[in-house]
Amino acid sequence: MNVTHHQLRVLSGYPSRTGVLSIGTKAQIATVTGLVGGLGLAVPVIVYGWVSSVHSALELPMAATAWIFGLDNFTQNGYQWSPIVVGALILAAFALINGIAYSGFADRFLRSTTMPETVGVGLAWGFVSWLFFWYTMLPVAHAGAPFMASITPITLWGLAVPIAGPTVAPVWAFVLGFALLGMTTSVAHRLLRRQ
Repeated sequence: MNVTHHQLRVLSGYPSRTGVLSIGTKAQIATVTGLVGGLGLAVPVIVYGWVSSVHSALELPMAATAWIFGLDNFTQNGYQWSPIVVGALILAAFALINGIAYSGFADRFLRSTTMPETVGVGLAWGFVSWLFFWYTMLPVAHAGAPFMASITPITLWGLAVPIAGPTVAPVWAFVLGFALLGMTTSVAHRLLRRQ
């Protein structure tokens, strides 16, 4: 059977104007895809901090800085501007790495041809990303604090009392954020690949 170049483009599931995409175009798609996914991750956590009376809106970037450089860079319900700026860069780097990984995986193995397939793949990607982040990356430093509630025992009149440390948001906000990260990453990748 003789298969033409046009038939291969149609079979791939990702038609483009020029057929094969250059490395530069793929890098641009991965970059935009990652940044859009990072915004999807950040929105629920930032909105939760904004509407909560015991949190501030920009605790997420402060938490990223504190997780890497020490817990003294995190203030619950407050603003430390240098950790916020550094944390925003860390979160952008995380989002870029996520976009590169998704783009490489999707280009090689996934052929989502409909929007429901794309959203489903995105939800699966978000769930796997959350599992990796929550159970593999976070415990490496500071037992996941300040993203996870770390239990610190204090001694009160000779009794050890467990006290939960400050956290950025409850787990459901991160699960929702990673679901949005997966969906926005997947949809952005699909839309950019189809142009």
